Amino acid sequence: MNFSGNGGRAVGGTARPERWAVLADLVAVLVFVAIGLSAHGHQESTANLAQVSAPFLVGAVVGHFLVRLRGATPASTAAGVVVVVATVAFGQVLRVIFGQGTAISFILVSLAFNTFVMLGWRLAWSALRRGALTSRRS
Repeated sequence: MNFSGNGGRAVGGTARPERWAVLADLVAVLVFVAIGLSAHGHQESTANLAQVSAPFLVGAVVGHFLVRLRGATPASTAAGVVVVVATVAFGQVLRVIFGQGTAISFILVSLAFNTFVMLGWRLAWSALRRGALTSRRS
């Protein structure tokens, strides 16, 4: 997989990198919601997971759309910041619109978790990629 600044185009027949970035972020949202449901003793059904995660999934998709509009590399940390902010902001607003409610503590937890995971995988990927490039040059 090539996450370099090629605009996310397929390289050498590999899957499109922006799809991997989107998938990683959507999985992060689902993990966040599943942990929250479990921690608060809520039923962990597929329907409940879908209902609670939907606003954040929409936010993550909007974030990736904004990244794509800017022409940024989806796996960059700059793109990650955009996706995190969109995920949390749209997610919280949509929760209020759909009557799911929110609280400042929930906003902070969702911001912290999504920042850690969505930026974390990007920083790890970047470090691995730098290491691979360095070892090739040696």
